[in-house]
Amino acid sequence: MKIITAILTINLFALTTFGQTNYKGHPLLKANSVLADYRIGNEWVKGSWTISPQIEFDSLFISCHTESESFAFYTDRDSITLNLLPGHIHKFYVSLNDTAYALTVIKAVKPEYNILRFDTTSKNAKLEFWYEQNNNNEYLNLLRSKYPIDSLVKDAKTDIEKTLKILHWVHNQWHHNGNNEPQKSDAISILEEVKGGKNFRCVEYGIVATACLNAVGLKARTLALKTKDVETTQYGAGHVLLEVFLNDLKKWVLIDGQWDAMPVLNNVPLNAVEFQKAIAENYKELEIRTSSAISKRQYIDWIYPYLYYFSISFDNREGADIKKNKINGKKSLMLVPLGATNPTIFQIKNKIDYCIYTNSLNDFYESPENFDK
Repeated sequence: MKIITAILTINLFALTTFGQTNYKGHPLLKANSVLADYRIGNEWVKGSWTISPQIEFDSLFISCHTESESFAFYTDRDSITLNLLPGHIHKFYVSLNDTAYALTVIKAVKPEYNILRFDTTSKNAKLEFWYEQNNNNEYLNLLRSKYPIDSLVKDAKTDIEKTLKILHWVHNQWHHNGNNEPQKSDAISILEEVKGGKNFRCVEYGIVATACLNAVGLKARTLALKTKDVETTQYGAGHVLLEVFLNDLKKWVLIDGQWDAMPVLNNVPLNAVEFQKAIAENYKELEIRTSSAISKRQYIDWIYPYLYYFSISFDNREGADIKKNKINGKKSLMLVPLGATNPTIFQIKNKIDYCIYTNSLNDFYESPENFDK
């Protein structure tokens, strides 16, 4: 089963290929290339599906957000168009080079989205944050001298425009590789290794984009997301992106450097908690603002499980050798939904012993202007 998130169903009575042939009682498509595209409504997912005859049931899960959706599957030689209904499973074969046959199983799923609840009234006055003030910071000046950060934003009229330009630039610096870690975890060091041909994880997109935004005067912080089953799942329980405080809107906004994505609802950019809520309540109106060719459906289906636990650092100042401040010996604040347990283990074996826990949105989303020093 492939790890590709998109979800729908299919009635195999509508076929676009004239003279469609069958194999073992199912429609047969022909292909020479192992890569295939598919379309859900007007959203394309290109080059993400690999035809794999060696897999007994090669399953593609499609999320069905309406009662019925159109779906089309394209090889380099053939295509099939289907009407998708939630809860249905349909099959067809793909003949690769007229020799090997891949049984392709389309499973349409109705996604279940739950709105997380948080404390919206209380505030812990003992919490303190340190944000980058960018007062002639030597490290950020060096970053700006080495890379074209200033030129990226020189014509931007709003903080959203500045953020999207920097986000897109960082996204395009390397290809995502979830197994590579840099020798040093600061933006300049990461970008120097990228010059040498290295590719890195989501973590590094978060670090570099955060530093670049801080360099142009927008306070930013890396944001670590964790799934509900963070303690018991062995792999893929976390994702790192960032939030930036937009001065002209006076709010925190989530952006994802790995995907080049900013969630927006009714023309207002969203923070991580607002994004989770909008997926559950306003999927149709929700927009993923991007300068890259990404599918809204694919990104939301992929990111949604990570939007459960949220953690940020207390000290968000920039510098390769800066000594970061802690509170009661802890470096991070973790936002936990009401009713959920405080996770103490990451992916079965790694201790989470560096967090203060809170259920309060007032703690997590306090304006950085309250901590200007």
